Amino acid sequence: SSQRSAGKQRRLQRSADSAKLCRDMRQFFRTRIRNALLQQLQAGITPHRLATSFAVGALVGTFPVLASTTLLSLACGFVFRLNHVAVQVAKELTYPLQLLLLIPLLTAGGKLLGAPVPASLAALQVQFNGGAWATLQIFARATGGAIVLWLLAGIPLMLLLAMALRPVLARFSAQPGIAPAVPE
Repeated sequence: SSQRSAGKQRRLQRSADSAKLCRDMRQFFRTRIRNALLQQLQAGITPHRLATSFAVGALVGTFPVLASTTLLSLACGFVFRLNHVAVQVAKELTYPLQLLLLIPLLTAGGKLLGAPVPASLAALQVQFNGGAWATLQIFARATGGAIVLWLLAGIPLMLLLAMALRPVLARFSAQPGIAPAVPE
């Protein structure tokens, strides 16, 4: 009976801890992300430009090459004259998605370009022992295929995200204390 009671207490504590974590995450997004976007709107950025910047950052944040997204997002920001804060915030928010999509994109990219990626660590080790250069070539081709698939899926999704964010950001910009943006 005391073991059952202790087990129930642990489950209740885990449930309370999970609820607190959810509240903390909600608070973080409500204050940090919302405030960062509001500051950009207060600075005179149009909702259209901010939505586009955020959508491009979300796309770049899922680029299937690790350790390249910061430079890529800076380049996109300069080339397309985007809001760097929004691009970087979106890029950082989508980092977990980049990790989640990396293996499926590499696998599908390898199949697309005829360079099948080993499905397990043991298979990768066997392939690498067979020849490091050949393994690197396979991964280079798989990465090229992953980038093609990323572009084919990502650009339409980026456009949809930008279109979905525009009315939300327009509502934010209509709040008192937000200066009207100068048309670009």
